[in-house]
Amino acid sequence: MRPPKTTGIHPTFPLFVRLAYVWLLISAALSVAAAGWDRAGGLWGASRHALTVGFFATMVFAIGQRVLPAFCGMHVLFSSRLMFAGLALLNVGCALRVSSEVGAYEGFAPSPWPLLPVSALIEMAAVTAFAVNLLVTFAQTPPHLRVDGRAIG
Repeated sequence: MRPPKTTGIHPTFPLFVRLAYVWLLISAALSVAAAGWDRAGGLWGASRHALTVGFFATMVFAIGQRVLPAFCGMHVLFSSRLMFAGLALLNVGCALRVSSEVGAYEGFAPSPWPLLPVSALIEMAAVTAFAVNLLVTFAQTPPHLRVDGRAIG
């Protein structure tokens, strides 16, 4: 019928939505594995992280930046590049956390322990990028209330 409304969002948006579903499958697989082989909480923790950060947070970061500006006064997202940065950082941090949590907690390899706080910092940078992008978006005058680049009314 009509093309989707994608004004102002990063073109990789569909990729990240699909990636969220990949995280959901990874979480399910880790949960099944944890039921039989988890000894120290590494598989369960990785499964929860893949679900909460990989699936839920990626969906919020992707869908939220697409619909929230429109629902909150017909704004256009401030920066599609900041949207991409937040989504990319979130998924990199999640991949680092999930992969290192299994090895560290289950004792497969001691070297992943220092990666756990690094993954947290990367994910917090993603949350910051997401929040800044939306805050700046909502602080701007919506396009339908501007004339010649200036706010009206």
